[in-house]
Amino acid sequence: MAEAIVSVTVQKLGEFLLEEPLFLFGIDDQVKQLQDELKRLRCFLKDADEKQRKSERVRNWIAEIREAAYDAEDLLEAFFLKAESNKGKGIKKVFRRLSCMLSEAVSLHKVGSEIREITSRLSKIAASMKDYGIKEAMDGESLSLFDSLREQRQSFPYAAEHNLVGLEQSLEKLVNDLVSGGEKLRVMSIYGMGGLGKTTLARQVFHHSIVRRHFDRFAWVYVSQECRRRHVWQEILLNLSYKDENQRILSLRDEQLGEELHRFLKRTKCLVVLDDIWGSDAWDGLKHVFPHETGSNIVLTTRNKEVALYADPRGVLHEPRLLTHEESWELLEKISLQGRDNLEPMLVKKLEEIGKQMAIKCGGLPLAITVLGGLLAMKNTLNQWQRVQENITPYVSNGGSSNGSKSMMVSDVLSLSYEDLPPHLKQCFLYFSHYPEDFEVHVGTLVSYWIAEGMVMPVKHTEEAGMTVEDIGQDYLEELVKRSIVMVGKRDIVTSEVMTCRMHDLMREVCLQKAEQESFVQVVDSRQQEEDEALRSLLTNTSRRISVQIHGGAEEHRIERLYMSSQCRSLVYLMKNQGSQWTLLGKVSFRKMKLLRVLDLEGAQIKGGKLPDDVGDLIHLRNFSLRLTNVKELTSCIGNLTLMITLDLFVKGRLYIPDVIWKLKRLRHLCMPSELDPRTKLDLSTLRNLQQLWDFPVGQCNPRDLLAMTSLRRLSINLSSQNTDFEVVSSLSRVLKRLRGLTINVPCEPMPPPVDITQLVSAFANLSELELFLKLEKLPGEQSFSSDLGALRLWQCGLVDDPFLVLEKLPNLKILQLFEGSFVGSELHCSVNGFPQLHSLTLSQLENLEEWTVEDGAMIRLVSLELKCCKKLKSVPEGTRILKNLQEVEIGNMTKAFKDKLASGGEDFYKIQHVPCVVFEYCDL
Repeated sequence: MAEAIVSVTVQKLGEFLLEEPLFLFGIDDQVKQLQDELKRLRCFLKDADEKQRKSERVRNWIAEIREAAYDAEDLLEAFFLKAESNKGKGIKKVFRRLSCMLSEAVSLHKVGSEIREITSRLSKIAASMKDYGIKEAMDGESLSLFDSLREQRQSFPYAAEHNLVGLEQSLEKLVNDLVSGGEKLRVMSIYGMGGLGKTTLARQVFHHSIVRRHFDRFAWVYVSQECRRRHVWQEILLNLSYKDENQRILSLRDEQLGEELHRFLKRTKCLVVLDDIWGSDAWDGLKHVFPHETGSNIVLTTRNKEVALYADPRGVLHEPRLLTHEESWELLEKISLQGRDNLEPMLVKKLEEIGKQMAIKCGGLPLAITVLGGLLAMKNTLNQWQRVQENITPYVSNGGSSNGSKSMMVSDVLSLSYEDLPPHLKQCFLYFSHYPEDFEVHVGTLVSYWIAEGMVMPVKHTEEAGMTVEDIGQDYLEELVKRSIVMVGKRDIVTSEVMTCRMHDLMREVCLQKAEQESFVQVVDSRQQEEDEALRSLLTNTSRRISVQIHGGAEEHRIERLYMSSQCRSLVYLMKNQGSQWTLLGKVSFRKMKLLRVLDLEGAQIKGGKLPDDVGDLIHLRNFSLRLTNVKELTSCIGNLTLMITLDLFVKGRLYIPDVIWKLKRLRHLCMPSELDPRTKLDLSTLRNLQQLWDFPVGQCNPRDLLAMTSLRRLSINLSSQNTDFEVVSSLSRVLKRLRGLTINVPCEPMPPPVDITQLVSAFANLSELELFLKLEKLPGEQSFSSDLGALRLWQCGLVDDPFLVLEKLPNLKILQLFEGSFVGSELHCSVNGFPQLHSLTLSQLENLEEWTVEDGAMIRLVSLELKCCKKLKSVPEGTRILKNLQEVEIGNMTKAFKDKLASGGEDFYKIQHVPCVVFEYCDL
């Protein structure tokens, strides 16, 4: 990971040299020397990163380079922030300012000296490679993690395993797909995270009797990370040919080998399995021998979905699922208890109880269950099983050894995915170590942390394509998902972007191990550490990040003072129960935290409800969250934070903001409080880089400020009911060409008159999401809405006429949510072919709704239905029974009679009996 940190620093130094030569006058040579020294060391870091796992000398050497790179970046950034404050004050004043900077902390002379000192440190570090045997340590480790595990993980096509659970349906489907192909080459890809059972499933397909009858020849080749084309081609041809051909095949030149293999695959119906292929470049090197017109097929296994799609975009893709709790125990029982008839029945019963609990801890990962089963199979007493249960994570991760000495460890298998990551993604992966176990990570927040810390760097081709840094961050996350390292929680139905994600528990253990090895973050767990102990540990820890994980609420968690470290770049407080609070009892001070890039105080209840003025000293700060805190007033010193990118001011209650936000010209994401102190008057016209603006208050800001925000993608605006406000918003459509999401909120008290929003809706032709909190005269016609509209949410609209008459004609509407007061009529009707793309429908607190009908052919793609607090609704529509794609129905706060009719055995059960998941909540009252 040090390679990524050094690369970022080298790039920033280059930007300083190109963009700010005036301020570097006199020290530009020193900066260039520093950049060159870092470039030289970067050449060694990739090898060193792989070898540090087994060498403390290499590990310490890398740490010294990492710290020097951080120091260089901090030093120059602080200098430029001071120097930049003189911009625009006249060139003579700038030179006069530079001439007297010797008396200040960030003088040109002192900066030059400190740069020379850092360069000297790096030169000594480079020299130490020889003096202290670092290079010998790197060269002496003959086998990297890749190499050492390659032999252990190498697969063979021998007889398939017998302890198989949860693969039956997958096997049947894959076999049918494989033998039903025509005379064109097809690639079947089995992809997923390490240990998921991809090779096991491929082996079952390989040996299946139907497959054996369908194909004439068979080849199985283990590819691995170091794909050698000649070796793979040779192995395939050796597998397919008779043994007396071996010597001749081994003597063939590459082009002869490729030609002969191509001919063989074309004339003979062959099945070739390429097990454990890692990259698209590996496929590019191999694919030329595979003919297009052939009865032969390829099966490949990979951890990377991108590789599977690249090999054959129209091929068969299959991701084995994680095992259920029941299947996990079934597999564990087969391995650990089968054939042990000598055990007492009472003991077996107790072992089963413990075993079922341990099986759950494996998270459904077959490899982890298999390793655990092998360990338990050698333990015969209740006490031994209980000891394994008490230390379940290290036992499973390290193959049963506290020091990880067993040859095959689950953690090593999963670590391969980390080691294969490019440098920039290693940093992003390690950021997951901030989060507690089973934490649903909000992707937008995570990406904003990455951006704030400089982990997301635009490159030329992304800038030319018009991609924002947020787009690039989303691509990073998608890459981690495709590599089966991160698991998707929720996807946005409209954009398909990942909204929430998490890590498998065992992958998270790998993440924590790597983060500790890299001194990436210091985690403070409120359940495991007393406050004084945690503060002491921070004094000796070299981590640049602190993550405080709080379990419970404000009454349980009272913190005396902020955790801090002078070298800290990020301080994040994470509530395990998201949306809850914690109490900060002592005085708040940021004096010792001047290098912070990220400060997330979500949920903090701060004494006096005010931040100190020294928050303005956090000049490096890019991401600052006061979400759900009790802060009532911001200091004007907040205007010093000119590098700010993300500012979340969605506090509890009313907030006073001094008119300094205009100084934060780099802001890209601004969330305003739901209620502003009446004294607040803000000028936001300088915020030209804003991408997202939440709760823009027309009463305390000039709506015409929005005209300058031409980059806005998401806007939430609080209006009055005066038509002039709507006219201003409509006029924004001429400049806000990139706007994709719009929320309009008009307060219900005092009750405003109904408004006509036809002009406003039709003005924004590119909207994909629209949310309205206001009383409408009527719903605009379908032609007024954007044809791209994918999500519509309505609140308090007071619509009398059936809104489905209009909305069912929107061609791309995927999400429709009608909330409290949005519709006050009594009947809803879905016509034939209505809502052709609708995926999710919510009807909530529609107090007058009595009848709802769905005709045959309506809502054919509906997957999710939510009905809440529609107490007069008699039943779900008859047409629900023909919604074949419906996967989940959630019924909440409905009458008991409504629930009883839909429950199993009820008169309306037939309408939803085909739905896999039906949930009833609070329907018995």
